[in-house]
Amino acid sequence: MVGFSNIRNSRRPYAGQIDKGADFFVVDCVLYCSHDFRTWTWPFFPKHIIKIMKREIFKFPEAMKALAEWENLLPEDHVPRFIACNLGGLDDKPDITVDGVVNYTEYVDCRLRGTCRFEGKLCRALKVEHGVISGAEMAVLKLSNKPIKIIADELNISQETVKSHLKSIKDKTGLPDKTEVAIFAYKKALITQ
Repeated sequence: MVGFSNIRNSRRPYAGQIDKGADFFVVDCVLYCSHDFRTWTWPFFPKHIIKIMKREIFKFPEAMKALAEWENLLPEDHVPRFIACNLGGLDDKPDITVDGVVNYTEYVDCRLRGTCRFEGKLCRALKVEHGVISGAEMAVLKLSNKPIKIIADELNISQETVKSHLKSIKDKTGLPDKTEVAIFAYKKALITQ
C-alpha cells in the first residue's frame, strides 16, 4: 500500500482521499486506488472494491469478450485491465461513489488509442451528448486551452480546420463556446497543465 501523502500534492481532493468513495488512476503503468483515506496499489486493493469491479465487468459483454481474446492476458489481469482501460484517468468525479455505484465520467488517454484492436470494446470512446468525439477532435480538445493559432501550429493543421473541429466539438457536447470546451476538457482530465 502507498501512503496517502503520495497524492496530497494534487490541487484538489479526489474520491477516496476524503471519503469512502474510490478513484482509480495509473501512474507509470502502476494501477492505484484511493479509498478510505488511503492509496492502494494493485493487487492489494480492498476486497470489496475488487468485488464491485468484478460485478461491473458482467454488465459489459463486449468488454468480457475483449478480455477473453486479449493474447497473453492472464485471468488475474482481467479486473485490473478493465479498471485501467475504463477508469484509469484521474478526474474530479469518483469512479465508485460512497454508495458503491460505478461512474464512467473520465476519458482514459491510453497510449494504445488508435492502434488497439479492443478500442471501443474494452475501453470507452469519449461519448458526449450528441455523439462521439473523433480522434482529430480529441487532439484539438486536448489543446483547447490554447489560442487557435497555437493549436493549429502544434497539430500541423490549418486554423480553419481547428475552427471546424471546435465547432463539431461544440455541436456534439452542446457547449456554447471555446471557453466552455476547455473547461469540459479540464473536467475530463484531458488537459493537465
